[in-house]
Amino acid sequence: MARRYRDAAAKLQENVHKHLKEMKDLSSSEDEEPYEPSVLEGVFQSYWRGGGDKQMLNRTKNLLEEALSGRSVTCLICIGSIKRVDAIWTCDHCFSYFHLLCIQKWANDCTSLRLEEPQAPIAVCKPKKIEWCCPKCRNSYTKEEIPRKYRCFCGKTDDPPYHPWLVPHTCGEVCGRRLSQGDNCKHKCLLLCHPGPCPPCPQTVNGICYCGKEQKKVRCSTAKWPCGQPCKKKLLCKSHSCKNLCHEGDCPPCTYTSLQCCLCGSETIKRPCNDVEWRCTKVCGKAYSCGYHKCQEVCHAGSCGPCPNSGLKSCPCGANQQYIECPDTIETCLGTCGKKHDDCEHVCPEKCHKGQCPPCRVQIEKKCVCSTHTRSLPCSKEFRCETKCRGIRPCGKHYCARKCCNGSCPPCEKVCDKPLQCGRHKCTTICHGGPCYPCTRETKITCKCKETYITVPCGREKHIKPPKCHLPCKFKYKCGHIDENKHTCHFGTCPSCKAICKKSYSKCDHTCEALCHEYVSVVFKQVEKPVMPWEVQPPKAKVVALDCPPCKTPVPVVCFGEHDTEMQPCHSAARRCCGRECGKDLACGNHKCSLLCHLYLSDPNYPNVAYTCRPCNRECMKPRPEKCLHKCPKRECHPGSCPPCEVLERVKCHCGLTELYLACRELITASDEQLSCKQQCPKSLDCGHKCKSICHKGPCGVNQMCTKKTKVYCPCGNLKKEAPCNLVRKSEISVACDDTCVAKKLAVLAEKEKEEKRLKELEEERNRRELAEYEWKMSGKKKKYKEKKVVVNEDNRNFVQKYWVPILSIVVLIMSGCVYLFIS
Repeated sequence: MARRYRDAAAKLQENVHKHLKEMKDLSSSEDEEPYEPSVLEGVFQSYWRGGGDKQMLNRTKNLLEEALSGRSVTCLICIGSIKRVDAIWTCDHCFSYFHLLCIQKWANDCTSLRLEEPQAPIAVCKPKKIEWCCPKCRNSYTKEEIPRKYRCFCGKTDDPPYHPWLVPHTCGEVCGRRLSQGDNCKHKCLLLCHPGPCPPCPQTVNGICYCGKEQKKVRCSTAKWPCGQPCKKKLLCKSHSCKNLCHEGDCPPCTYTSLQCCLCGSETIKRPCNDVEWRCTKVCGKAYSCGYHKCQEVCHAGSCGPCPNSGLKSCPCGANQQYIECPDTIETCLGTCGKKHDDCEHVCPEKCHKGQCPPCRVQIEKKCVCSTHTRSLPCSKEFRCETKCRGIRPCGKHYCARKCCNGSCPPCEKVCDKPLQCGRHKCTTICHGGPCYPCTRETKITCKCKETYITVPCGREKHIKPPKCHLPCKFKYKCGHIDENKHTCHFGTCPSCKAICKKSYSKCDHTCEALCHEYVSVVFKQVEKPVMPWEVQPPKAKVVALDCPPCKTPVPVVCFGEHDTEMQPCHSAARRCCGRECGKDLACGNHKCSLLCHLYLSDPNYPNVAYTCRPCNRECMKPRPEKCLHKCPKRECHPGSCPPCEVLERVKCHCGLTELYLACRELITASDEQLSCKQQCPKSLDCGHKCKSICHKGPCGVNQMCTKKTKVYCPCGNLKKEAPCNLVRKSEISVACDDTCVAKKLAVLAEKEKEEKRLKELEEERNRRELAEYEWKMSGKKKKYKEKKVVVNEDNRNFVQKYWVPILSIVVLIMSGCVYLFIS
C-alpha cells in the first residue's frame, strides 16, 4: 500500500513539474521581446509610396509584425504555442504555422485512412486520389507533398539555426521567389527570407489607368490604377455616360430613368435606363396567316410567324406524314407505336397514341441491386431485396445496414460529436476516421462592455490578455451621476463616484461639496480577536450610504470685539477672541479699553465671555496749561476739560528783587505789568552803568540811551578825556597821541634795553659759577681720566694655516675609502 502511494505521489509531482514548465514556456520572456515598429515602416516605405496591392502588402506586414512582436503563435493541431526554436511547416495557401511533427502526424493519419478499404460482401473498386489537406484552409496536398524536413520560409535552407537578430525560422538570405506566377511580372522578391506572401512588385513599368486617359510609370504590381478623373464611358443604354471617377471593372448600371416601350409596343412606362428590354403581361393575340388561330405568346418583338398547326405534320408514332392546313388536324394511325423506351431496349407495343408511352411490361429475369437474388419482374420495375449490407462505411466505425446495397456504401450520416482539443466544442462534421479537424471557431475575447474584442483560436482564451477598450464605460452609477464619471471601459468595479454631492445641509444654506457618498464600498473588519484559526473572518465589503460630512464652506466670522473677520468652516464657525485689545473708548473719553477682545452686548451663545469694558481707574493725564506744573484738581480721569488750577505760586518779578504770590491760573494769564515790582531795575547796561528804567521784562537798554560821563584814553594810554557814554560807544569821540607820548615811549624803550642788559649779565655770571663748581668737583674727588688705547689684532696667516684641520679630515676620509675598496 505504501509503495503504491509513493508511486502515485511521484507521478503526481512529475505532472505538476511538467505543467509548471509548460506555463513557464508560455510566459517566457523569450517570445516577448519588443521590437521597433519604425524598422518595418522603413522596410515598407518604398512599397507604400508607389501604390500597389495594399491588401497583399498589409498581409505581409501583419505576418512580419506577428513574427517580430514576440506574440506566441498557436499550432491549430496541438493547440500549443510555437516557439522560435521549434521546427515548423508553413502552408503555401494560408501561410499558417504548424509544428513539423504535428503536421506530419496529421498528414499520415489522413492518408492512412484514405487507403483503408471497406470490408463488405460486395466491393466496387474505384481508383482513389490519396490527398491530405491543411488543417486551417483545407487546401489539398498530395501524399508526396508531406513535409519531411524543416525548411526556412524561402525554402533554400534546411534546418535553419535560430539567430537572435533574424526573424525566427528564416535563413537571413534574400528571398528570391517570383513575385507573380503569370507572364506579366518576372521580378523576384528582394526582401530577406520572410514569413507570408511576398509583397507586391515594387518595380516601375509603363501603365495605363482604368479609363485609359492617363499613362505613366507605376509599380509593376499595379499596371492599372484609378487616375481620379471622370470615367465618361458610354453605358449600356447608349444614351448616358459614366460619371464615376476612374474605376476598375465594368461601369455601374445607369441610374437614370426614361420612358420605354415593351417588346410588343402596347405599353409605355417610366423605367430604369439600364433595363432596356422588358415584357408586358399581355398575350400577343394576333391572328396567324391561317385565319383560324391566334398567337398565344406573351409580348414579343417581330412577327408572330407561321401557324404552328399547319404544314407538314406526322402522326404520333411517325409512320405517316401529310400536309395539312388549318383548321384540319392529323389523327393517330392504326399501326404500332414502336418507340424505344428511354429506360430499356424494348419498344412500345401499344397502338399509335399521343403523349408518353406507358411503362415497359416485358417480363425479364432481374437481379437485385446487391446481385444477391434473382426474380422475374416487368422490365420497368426495380428489384431490391431485403438483405442488409454488412459493409463498413468510410468512417471505419459504423456498418452500412442499407437494404440491397450496391457495394459503394454512402458516407456515414451520423455526427462525429467527439470533444475537440479546445475542450469547449464537439466535432460537428459527419462521422469520420482519424483525428478530428481542429476547432474552426474563433472565440472573441472582449472587454467588459463587449464592444472591443479580438478573435483568437478557440481554446487560447486563457493565454491571451483582453484587449484595451477606449470606449466609455457603459455601467451606470447607482447614485445617478453619469456625466461626471465618464471613463474608459475597464475590468473590475468602477472607480468611486467623482461627482459633487450638492445636497443641502439642514443647519445652513450651503450644499455638500464632498464627493458623492450615496453608494460607498465600506470594508468591515473583525473587531473581536479570534481565539481559534477557524474563527478568523475575512474583511467584508458592503455598499452603504454615508452621511454628508460637516459643512466645510468658508463663512466670514467676526471676532468678539468686531476687530477682524476671518473665514472659518461652516460647521465649526464661532466667534472668538482675536487676541487684540478691546480698543473701545471708555466713559472718560480719554482712554480705550485694555481688556482682550470681548463682546459689547450680552450673547446667550457665549455666557462665559465678558460683554462690558473695565472702568477707567487712571489719573487724569490730560495736558496741563502752559506753565502749570500741578496735577488735575479732580485727580481721576474724567471727560471734558480740567478745572482751573487754584494753587498759589511764588514767582519773582522781572528784575528778581521782589517775590510775588499769584494763583496758577492767574500766573498763566498774567501780563508783564502784573509781574513788575514797580522799582528801578538793578541790572547794568552793556556799557556797565546802571539801568534807569523801572522793573521790566527783557534785556536792559532797549529804547534807552546812556549819557553818563566816561573817560577816553589815547592809543598809548598816556592822555585821557571825559565824554558821554553813548558817544564813546559809537566812536564819535577819540584822543590822539602828542610829543609827550613819543618821549614817554622812548624812555620806556631805553629802560627796557637797560633791563635786558642787566639780565644778560646776571645769566653769564650764573653760568660761570656753575662751570667753576663742576670743575672743582671733578678735580678734587676723582683721578685724572686717561684715554684707553685701542689695539687692533691683524691675522697674517695663509689659507692652509687657517683651514688645515678640515683639509686633513677630508684627506683621511678619502684614504680610508680607497683602502676599504682595495680590501673588498
